[in-house]
Amino acid sequence: MSKSPEHCSAPYSNGRKRLPISTGSRAGESGCCATVSREGGDEPAGEDVFQETLILFDRNLREGRFRGGSSLQTYFLGIAKQWWFNRQRGIRPVPLSPDYDLPETENPERIALQNERKQLVVSILEAIGDHCKKVLALYKLSLTNEEIAHELGLSSPEMAKKYTYRCREKFKAFVIGRSDLLEQLDIRWNEEK
Repeated sequence: MSKSPEHCSAPYSNGRKRLPISTGSRAGESGCCATVSREGGDEPAGEDVFQETLILFDRNLREGRFRGGSSLQTYFLGIAKQWWFNRQRGIRPVPLSPDYDLPETENPERIALQNERKQLVVSILEAIGDHCKKVLALYKLSLTNEEIAHELGLSSPEMAKKYTYRCREKFKAFVIGRSDLLEQLDIRWNEEK
């Protein structure tokens, strides 16, 4: 498959007309590479962004997400920028303040506290039920409501949204109801809400 098809059109529709895919050209690829290089990336990263953007662009057109408020090229480059920023957010190290004390080795006390906190969360999940435990595990994986609905065998994404909300509220209510857990988990709720 060629990276840069010069003339390609497909029966995508935003309710008005067919939308040609012209952003798969060299201009789309060079635009992705330029965006990535401006933000500290290199050429191979730009090519990766181009490939991922092409996939997302195609999916968005097929699903009718393009509303026609901009040119296709602008829309394509917007997807590229967003994809690159999301990727960088996940891998770029967060700058530390100068007064932050970076431990040279793993602190056994800190490891023990982290393990204790994990065990508390697991015990809370056990207490609120297996169903909520599974829902919150899927939610923690950042799955979409559609994917959660599919995994749980629900009829619609709206049902998944409702289930995740209810389980989060159940978790929150359980923790709030036990002041000892609030202290152990070092949670402070904003009283002004």
